[in-house]
Amino acid sequence: GQVAAQKVFLAGDARGDRHGTAVAGVIAAKAGNGVGIVGIAPGARLLALRACEQRETDGRGSCSSFDLARAIDFAITADADVLNLSLGGPQDRLLERLLARAMERGTVIVAAAGEGGAAFPSGMAGVIAVSGEGARPGVPALVAPGTDVMSLAPPDGYDYFSGSSIAAAQVAGIVALLRERAPELRPAETRRVLDSTASRRVVHACAALEAIGGGVDCGGALEAH
Repeated sequence: GQVAAQKVFLAGDARGDRHGTAVAGVIAAKAGNGVGIVGIAPGARLLALRACEQRETDGRGSCSSFDLARAIDFAITADADVLNLSLGGPQDRLLERLLARAMERGTVIVAAAGEGGAAFPSGMAGVIAVSGEGARPGVPALVAPGTDVMSLAPPDGYDYFSGSSIAAAQVAGIVALLRERAPELRPAETRRVLDSTASRRVVHACAALEAIGGGVDCGGALEAH
């Protein structure tokens, strides 16, 4: 019930993608069913758009700009509130134009900055770049939990996952919570909320929600953080 639409933009079976399944679980795993984990934004609905092929040997993926462009275009047409891009690569003019169009329409874009520094699309203006806790001080990105995070693993299990992809999923979930409570938030405003409530670049979900009047009272949580 969490996936509103699913589409594959490359040859092959959409099932069995560990990376995509883990990212989806962090963002929106269902709450209240007494099974497994709960996502950051369990009230969110996902567009599961597969445009990258995961290699079995090392778990890394490969994507073509054409497949990614079709997936991003689908998300734009579907009026997605948040676009999570747990991937990175060389700058691409076609993708850059599509992402700019998405942000113009109000979509918040969250991307993994990568352990080696900001790449594309995380380095693009307006995109919220996210690194895991081990990021170097010079990486211009927000920081979120990205080490040994439990999430969903196909076909029907759980595992621990690490990396900036998982950290980006955490922030995408927080953005979904913000948009749920304040649908009028534009991408730049959303970034300002996350930046202003972060502590030493580490995102603080409760503080961000409190800042927009999201009906949350963090109490002593802010001091503890």
